Amino acid sequence: MSTVFTDRPWIPQRSREIPGAVVLSAHAWLPLAALAAGLAVAGAATLVWPAHYEATARVMLLRGVQEGSRIAKLEEAADDPQAAARAVMEKLRPYLAQNAVLVDAPTVMRRHPSLGLNLALGGSGGLALGVAWLAARRRARRPVRSERELVRALGEPLLALRPLAPQALRELCARLLEHWFTPQRRVLAIVSAQPGEGRTRLAAQLAAAFAAMGEKTLLIDGDFRAPALHRAFKLPNAHGLADLLDDRRVSVASAGTNLSVMVAGTPRADPLELLSRSRLPAFLAEARKHFRVVLIDTPAAARGPDFQMFAALAGGALAVTAQESADMQSLRGLHAGLQFCSARLVATVARRD
Repeated sequence: MSTVFTDRPWIPQRSREIPGAVVLSAHAWLPLAALAAGLAVAGAATLVWPAHYEATARVMLLRGVQEGSRIAKLEEAADDPQAAARAVMEKLRPYLAQNAVLVDAPTVMRRHPSLGLNLALGGSGGLALGVAWLAARRRARRPVRSERELVRALGEPLLALRPLAPQALRELCARLLEHWFTPQRRVLAIVSAQPGEGRTRLAAQLAAAFAAMGEKTLLIDGDFRAPALHRAFKLPNAHGLADLLDDRRVSVASAGTNLSVMVAGTPRADPLELLSRSRLPAFLAEARKHFRVVLIDTPAAARGPDFQMFAALAGGALAVTAQESADMQSLRGLHAGLQFCSARLVATVARRD
């Protein structure tokens, strides 16, 4: 196994299994939306359905005294009323030639689709599709139950498995210094699939641990959508990375010996547009000259592709996930995003707190 954990070995979390009724109520909008769509389609189809005409006639067939007689009903349908009338007359001629008695002359009536029947069919079909969609969604988002599944979803990281005890952070930092941070590689993106998985907290803890080991460290808040590092270090969220990319005044705060922090700042443009500017790679290239370790706290992958911009420039990423909420679908999405930007998965950290 090739994953780095921050806590005890992976334990299947049965308490995470949510009863089906709860899941259904939480995502009730899925089948309800499909039901509404089915009803809408059925109603619209009924209104625009082409005109349909039906011609009918009845004749009495005489078969003698013993056999009695019977009445035959002749029907023909067509899109044109005259065509329907002609068709039923063609059927009627052979009977009249046999001395049959015409009971009801041919009549033509316009037939409308049954709105009630169509709504019932459309609603039931939409509801069935919605329930199937909900079941597929729940199956795709099933929890990750083991270390093996975690590696299968995220891919094989660079660092091998080591059980992490109370000295976990220091050990992880030492291994990163040994296997990742080199004179050519000074930047590492901290990524996660979903918000709330402890990515920002781990980034701050790693930065503090690197600084305590005597490594000059820069911690950057690259999450313009939900910045949080400024709160962790009790700093104002002003004059940060967004301001630098927008060619405004910027400052780097000292958070202790060997540790500097750049907050996210206030973006005045779309985050992706800001991150695509040439000032970002130029800034990271300059940061490599002055810091041994540069860590970037990125937005969760669920918030958009912002994390890929940082991972591509860093060349590698440390993925953070929470055992209580990890699911295969979101982790596979994170893995695909890293592959798309050709970023190496350096380590995987699973938290249980």
